[in-house]
Amino acid sequence: MTKKFTKHIRYLFLAIGAVFFALLIRKIGIETVLSNMRLIGWWFVAVLSISGTWYMFYTFGWMQFLHRLSDGIRFWDLFRIKITGEAVNTLTPINFIGGDPMRIYLLKKNFPVSEGAASVVVDRTLHSIATLLVIMIGIIVSFLTFDNLPANIKYGVPIALIVSLAFMIFILIHQRRGFFGLMINICKRLRIKREFSEKTVNKFMQLDAHIVEFYEMNHKGFIIALCSHIFGRLLGIAEIYIIGTVVSSEFTFFTALVLAALAPMVNAVFAFIPGALGILEGAYSGVLYLMHMDPATGITIQIAKRLRAIFWILLGLYFLGAHDRKKVWEEEALIEQV
Repeated sequence: MTKKFTKHIRYLFLAIGAVFFALLIRKIGIETVLSNMRLIGWWFVAVLSISGTWYMFYTFGWMQFLHRLSDGIRFWDLFRIKITGEAVNTLTPINFIGGDPMRIYLLKKNFPVSEGAASVVVDRTLHSIATLLVIMIGIIVSFLTFDNLPANIKYGVPIALIVSLAFMIFILIHQRRGFFGLMINICKRLRIKREFSEKTVNKFMQLDAHIVEFYEMNHKGFIIALCSHIFGRLLGIAEIYIIGTVVSSEFTFFTALVLAALAPMVNAVFAFIPGALGILEGAYSGVLYLMHMDPATGITIQIAKRLRAIFWILLGLYFLGAHDRKKVWEEEALIEQV
């Protein structure tokens, strides 16, 4: 599949999501949605502040791996890299598979590739665990809230969650033993690839060594990093709660928790649609309808979240552009010295 074809497919799914989004707005009523957005007003500053705070917690968690290394990096430099990586994640349908390599690339100035890559692997693992914990809490609340759930949801969602948790625990356990070495052996046994070059094997061994060292030598850092990610996810619930209560007096914290748990699952299932455009709005509205609340509130919450995301995407792209400009200036200075 060529890069051009993939790009066209991405635009196609984006267009499908946009059409679904437009139809949903039309059904709810554009005046209703605009009226709700006007209610948010200056509360949007609070929304931006909350999201900025959780990015700081995520950066602080990531810092636990990197600050112990000899070269080190300043918090705000790492914060900029985090924002840039998240901007790339949001803009690509493959999510963190696009943004995490960007983070590794931007760390090259401060750390060897193996150390930077190891930090990103651990950071992504802890973020995924924190996300699953929030989803698990949200599902428990949902099952206590809704009386007559369809059988496919009643049994399918818990099974999917248990499988996901088991998979994350498997990864976490084997990261402490050498995950990438295990993957190489599996690939050889399954004959996916019979032989790896010595250079490739050495790179993976270095990556495993850095990850294992963090888990074995920095237990405090591991706990702090995991708690930072969990707290960041909880701030995501607070964001939804604030927007919801501004728009509707019926909105509760438990409702916010259910919606916060729903979003990662929808994003995972509809990863082929950039940002799950239209799908998340429909999911939020549908859940609120089942909870006997105004579906327009769900759309308003998701639109406010998208506007917040646009702010951070633009900031991330600015940071990326500033990095590229700085790199050009450094190369020009080197040429002048020669």
